[in-house]
Amino acid sequence: MAQPEGRLVGGIAPPQERATALQRRVARLGERVKAFEWTWTSAVVFSLALVFVILITVAVIPSFWLYFADQKLKWDGGAPHPLLPYSWAQSFVPTLDGFWLKELRDAIAMGLSTVPLVVILVGAAMMQNWRRKLRGAQSDTRPTGGYR
Repeated sequence: MAQPEGRLVGGIAPPQERATALQRRVARLGERVKAFEWTWTSAVVFSLALVFVILITVAVIPSFWLYFADQKLKWDGGAPHPLLPYSWAQSFVPTLDGFWLKELRDAIAMGLSTVPLVVILVGAAMMQNWRRKLRGAQSDTRPTGGYR
């Protein structure tokens, strides 16, 4: 089978062509965001979906991690264990005291529960600023009310 003209091995487009395609996609997305208006129904449906995602990422995933770390990895705070209790990993994975394994388990659980919330908040702020720029509003606008 012959190589298509202007393509790299495996049918991958050259970087310049991929960059222009990405710019076209971003421009189309920008037009959609610029024209989008919230209706009452779409806002309620989005809010329910967001609450469901937050519930799963903040409660279910960290809880699963804690059960997995305690029962499968044996990070329960007891005797020293290797980080990974699999025979193929024993040669290169260090062994830690039970106290530090429990601390690591809890730190990972905290990361699993806080990172999704931070991503949602930062993403919402970025989208709001991007939409404001697309509509041509000034970035230093202030909310109405009050005095200066």
